[in-house]
Amino acid sequence: MKKIYWRPRSVSRTALVLIGVISVIGLVMVERLKVFGDRPFYQEKTIAAQMAEDAMEKIRAQRVLVGPPIDSATDIAQSGLLGLPNSVVTSVHGEISAKQTSINPNFAGAVVEMLKNAGVQRGDVVALGVSGSFPALNACTYAAIETLGLEPVVIASASASEWGANVPDLLWIDMERVLFDAGIFKTRSIAASLGGFDDNGGGLSEEGKKVVREAIKENGLRLLETPSFTESVTDRIDIYREAARGRPITCYINVGGGTVSVGTSVGKKLFSPGLNRRPPGLLGDIDGVMPRMINQGVPCIHLINIITLAELYGLPIAPASMPEVGVGDVFRGYDYDKKKVIALLALILASLYGFIRSDIGFRLLRAPAAGKKRGSGHPEPMV
Repeated sequence: MKKIYWRPRSVSRTALVLIGVISVIGLVMVERLKVFGDRPFYQEKTIAAQMAEDAMEKIRAQRVLVGPPIDSATDIAQSGLLGLPNSVVTSVHGEISAKQTSINPNFAGAVVEMLKNAGVQRGDVVALGVSGSFPALNACTYAAIETLGLEPVVIASASASEWGANVPDLLWIDMERVLFDAGIFKTRSIAASLGGFDDNGGGLSEEGKKVVREAIKENGLRLLETPSFTESVTDRIDIYREAARGRPITCYINVGGGTVSVGTSVGKKLFSPGLNRRPPGLLGDIDGVMPRMINQGVPCIHLINIITLAELYGLPIAPASMPEVGVGDVFRGYDYDKKKVIALLALILASLYGFIRSDIGFRLLRAPAAGKKRGSGHPEPMV
């Protein structure tokens, strides 16, 4: 005759302890047996970083040609990408440690990862708002975009904060043209504003505004100069949409702290450094290109708070020499062994099923559980 087993209402303490022990041992093994290897998109990241390094070497050569001489006391990597403490085209305050940290071609790898995580595909249109504050980071972003085969639409703010691209004869829009002419990048801005407060040259002297306007003209760019902040935002959005020719903009990238791009100093702080998929909780009716884009469902990459970004992607803070391409946690590092993680989860689920949803566990514990009080011990045959 077939035996029918009853199963107690509660799970035995022995079973719970056994499941707990299995889980803890498994967790320790998974943590201690991480594997060292390439991170996702390793090849694309390396190609982008190499392209960014080529761009930085070209900018350094141009800086040596144009002057003033590189100051090794501040530009500790002697990159030529660190600007001056002040000049007529300096718009706002800047942190030198952030500028020094940004001079690293491996940030291109970080931007590749952000773009991939944003879901972009080859041929997608991406919109960029760049300032002259972080020329090295601009170069890394261009390198990442071109490596992934995206179609960028770039609008620049031509002035720069302290220590940025603020050499009057070598603004970012000049560097960009040099890199284009050298065949390193195919990407160039299609329009440029004065930058500074309200994107209308606030913070610049009349002489500084004149220098920036002339640079925009010499580089053949469309000058964006509107009477109000809101009109400036609308102008930029219209230019992006027009250049996209009806195709969707799949990602917006802001480099630096351009007020129109980020939505004033408030928007700049509300967005997280790196990839933002949803509007910040306190964004409210703050206006700006990035707030409008993300409110329309466009993922936004916010390249600001450079030291935080460097820590997030395992890159050095203010390196004393130009970092070697492909070095940093963003390229290679220790990760969980997926096979071990899957095996542990399967073992835990099997244990839960065996001890809670079926009588298999009770059968296994039958001998030690013999004699326990009814209702909490092993199953017994009813017939």
